[in-house]
Amino acid sequence: MIFRRYVLALLALCAISFAPAGAAISLPPPATLDQRTYNDPAMHYVAPAGVVLIGMRNVPYQAASHMTPVAIWGIDVGKRKARVISLSFERFSNGSLHGFYTTYINELRGASGGIFARRKHATLINGMPAYWVRVNSGEGLSQMRTYAYIWYDGVRGVVLSEEARAGNLGERQAKRDLGGASAVAYPVGRPY
Repeated sequence: MIFRRYVLALLALCAISFAPAGAAISLPPPATLDQRTYNDPAMHYVAPAGVVLIGMRNVPYQAASHMTPVAIWGIDVGKRKARVISLSFERFSNGSLHGFYTTYINELRGASGGIFARRKHATLINGMPAYWVRVNSGEGLSQMRTYAYIWYDGVRGVVLSEEARAGNLGERQAKRDLGGASAVAYPVGRPY
């Protein structure tokens, strides 16, 4: 279900790009630095310049019993190569990065068949252990490619991802776009 929301957001961006020539389309302005920055007690991320803010909200980790998007940005809105960056998390108590990765991939497979995932050990810019993940989903013209950093901060499993139609996003570009993330163990007991 969460995966479908991302796909729907991407499809909405693509729909703008396929509007008839001469149609009056009002594209949103690029996000300001404040609109590109997400902060909470355990993580910090700055989306790349030129993104368009689709939505951002603060969600206490206790309220995220399933994968909950907290920030979504669009890149190349109105163009054929539109992409979506999303930051999501869910409360997770199984205690390990590998455990969260397994749960997350199983949730993706349950929501949409035909998922192929590959992971590598990675770290965020401040050294937080993470996985770098590539996910292929769908078939034919509807095939999607997602790259993501996945990490566990002690109370949440977090996914920072970029998604586009297959062929419109390479690993090098995704690493540049997602590379501004840092995280620490969540300070339990600290007010949000």
